[in-house]
Amino acid sequence: MDRVQIIDTLSKHVSEKRLAHCIRVEETAIMLAARFGVETKLVTQAALLHDLCREYAEDLLLKLAINFGIVINDIEQNEPILLHGSVAAAIAQNELGIHQPEVLEAITFHITGAPKVSNLTKLIYISDFIEPGRTFPEAVILRKAAFEISPELLLLKVYNRTLDFLVQKNYLIHPLGIAGRNELLMKGIMED
Repeated sequence: MDRVQIIDTLSKHVSEKRLAHCIRVEETAIMLAARFGVETKLVTQAALLHDLCREYAEDLLLKLAINFGIVINDIEQNEPILLHGSVAAAIAQNELGIHQPEVLEAITFHITGAPKVSNLTKLIYISDFIEPGRTFPEAVILRKAAFEISPELLLLKVYNRTLDFLVQKNYLIHPLGIAGRNELLMKGIMED
């Protein structure tokens, strides 16, 4: 699918506000793509489709996950919104004809992050957090720092800020986010 087709499809699944967010994520990811060694074509598909199912009702996400054979863990069962990436990836593959593993992985893990993922997945996870529509202080600071610090340190900072937010709000924390953060720490990546 080309960009025009993706935007046309996306506009049938999300609000104008969500569509604008997806476009900003794409723009942010394209600006950072060279730093992550990622192809622009892959960035466009992953960035635009990452929130394809973000506005679906929780019961629909659970139903679709079951229909697509997605294994649902206890955290996702209790917080079905965490399934919107996995379900979007399944729809992208099965209904939209997108088969690049990196794109599907990036769509799947854009919410939680994960260990042992591609640079595209890391890029979409970061871009979703720092896109210009995100006006909370942590996003503004990291958006300014995105070209000044290493991609690995930027990723760690996004993990840390995300986990801080989840703890403050008493939300469940997906183990993949913790595992992704731990992977960086075990590589010696540390915040100052």
